Amino acid sequence: MTEVAEPPPATERACLRCGAPLGEDQDWCLNCGTAVGTRVAPTPRWRGPVALVGSLLAALALALALALVELSGDPQPVATTQPTPAPAATAIPTPAPTAVAGTTPTPTPLPGATPSPTPSPANGATPLPSATPSTTGSAIAQWPAGRTAYTVVIASNPSRAQAEQRARKEASQGGGEVGVLHSDDYSSLRKGYWVVFSGQYPSRQQAADAAQSRGSEAYARRVVPR
Repeated sequence: MTEVAEPPPATERACLRCGAPLGEDQDWCLNCGTAVGTRVAPTPRWRGPVALVGSLLAALALALALALVELSGDPQPVATTQPTPAPAATAIPTPAPTAVAGTTPTPTPLPGATPSPTPSPANGATPLPSATPSTTGSAIAQWPAGRTAYTVVIASNPSRAQAEQRARKEASQGGGEVGVLHSDDYSSLRKGYWVVFSGQYPSRQQAADAAQSRGSEAYARRVVPR
């Protein structure tokens, strides 16, 4: 009779940390979680590469800063502006006196020359009086300052030039003084007009009688200064 060899008894496994029994195909201890048949790969070390990258970035930043300092430190050429010379003063010639028709110009004596004596009239001769230009018909009267009176309003015009032209025309025809006043300076007149007037009268009736000789547009009006 042949004897069959019995297999060797299975070796009992135990956790190296806590001593808990382990199965044949058990790789982890169910009691403490220690790896029995599995080798845990170590965590990759990133400190070295991270430090290297940080050093490179710091060196790059330092080089960039030095470059910026070099660029900002270079002096820029400044354009020199040449002053513009002032133009030389040009002498303005003095115009020669123009002789008026009918008159004899008086010569200007030269330096050092002795002026000729003024000829005196002959014995018994009477010198002619100088001519005086006539202003009749061209003078424009002014209203007396601060005076309140009645007057004859011949015309009212917003243009001062046209009012003065009308006043000269009326004055050239005679019949008393003719003037121009600004209505803004008088409280009794409507503002914004140049008034052609004739005379000053103490009453309205006297001014109305005088207005009849100035035409249908003339009328009596009291003038009161402001």
